[in-house]
Amino acid sequence: MPKSPRPRTSPKKTVYNYFPTKEDLFFDEVPEREAALVAAITGRRKGESILQALRRLQAAECPRLCSPGFATFARIIEESTALKAKELEVMSRFVQVLTETLQAELGLDERDARLTAGLLVSVHRQLFRAARKQALAGKHGPPATRRLRADLDRAYHLLEHGLGELERPSQDLDAIHTA
Repeated sequence: MPKSPRPRTSPKKTVYNYFPTKEDLFFDEVPEREAALVAAITGRRKGESILQALRRLQAAECPRLCSPGFATFARIIEESTALKAKELEVMSRFVQVLTETLQAELGLDERDARLTAGLLVSVHRQLFRAARKQALAGKHGPPATRRLRADLDRAYHLLEHGLGELERPSQDLDAIHTA
């Protein structure tokens, strides 16, 4: 008597069909954030510099990063070595994407584009870290948003005017920090 064929089963559908790792699931907004960084550069306003466009994009994110709910997100990252490693991987990916975008948009050679992208992403990473630090300290709402935007303004000021600004008298720097 011939054996009856086994019924065909389709592969199990799980969340990991869409997210390769648990960490990817946690950082589910990364593709949208990456696309926003690229769009800020490629779709910037007439006469707007890349620095101005990215500063505008990141300043618009400050209220979300200073919301009470962000503290839970921040705490989970801080308590997980795997998530902190994933964050570094994400930032490395952002550097690669911005390198390619800067090469295409400005015609920069790879070395200059990578250096520039690294500086831009370092501001992005520090903004995210500062937001986490504030959230974990229980600081949120408009005062936290103002502080985060002041930090962002300071970072972009240094990018726009050069790191030589660090050698200016501290009272001059305080004016920039509290803007």
